[in-house]
Amino acid sequence: MLKKIAIIIVILIAVIFAVFVFLKNEAVAPAPEANITVSSPGLNDKVSNPIIVKGQARVFENTFAYALKDKAGNKLYENYAMTDSPDMGLFGNYTVKIPVPVLAPKDLVVEVFEYSAKDGSVTNLVRVPVELASQEKSIVKIHFSNSKLDPEITCVKTFPVERQIYKTQEVAFIALSELLSGPTRQETDAGYITSINEGVRINSIKIENETAHVDFNETLEASVGGSCRVSAIRWQIVNTLKEFPTVKNVIISINGRTEDILQP
Repeated sequence: MLKKIAIIIVILIAVIFAVFVFLKNEAVAPAPEANITVSSPGLNDKVSNPIIVKGQARVFENTFAYALKDKAGNKLYENYAMTDSPDMGLFGNYTVKIPVPVLAPKDLVVEVFEYSAKDGSVTNLVRVPVELASQEKSIVKIHFSNSKLDPEITCVKTFPVERQIYKTQEVAFIALSELLSGPTRQETDAGYITSINEGVRINSIKIENETAHVDFNETLEASVGGSCRVSAIRWQIVNTLKEFPTVKNVIISINGRTEDILQP
């Protein structure tokens, strides 16, 4: 009897050991390589406005999308960017800034993903829940044309509107982001209009020696014709940035190019 019990115990130990080894191997088995990764922010990190997102991606034509949502899945912001991959099919680094709308809640979700070239569905989705560290607010002024205040549409006159934002260390970036979002319905009713295309993205902005250097993507000048509209675009950007006492001059570029841009 004792011999049978001993045999059973040995068998049980062997089974338990085998299960342990199996589970251990399963745990360390490498997962399929993700095509998009987010290195920052981390899960449930406290973030500020704008949210700076960094990572790597291996995506079609080096282009990916990113969005900001609330926890219920409502989209607050979406844009796209490109990695610095040296060639298609290789990983590239990326850094993007997401402006946080002033009505955004404290708990947010950053999403980085790719739209399928085949059917437009979302693929390679990475979701990172984050928490807004502060919801303290401030005011910025942005400039639009106005058909009522300037009925002749002189194209060089702009008029400021105040926008409430979450306080930020990158106030110029947030002000331009507000400008690119266009007039609100209330502002439109008051005659404010924009000459800037939808989908314009800020590649970078730097202020030094009282000069703001701001670089946009190619959408800024896409299908833009006529000297009036070109002037209106320039003055909307220039006057918005000159609202800040540290800015006396503005240099606009498109994908690093300053010459022959925004031509009529």
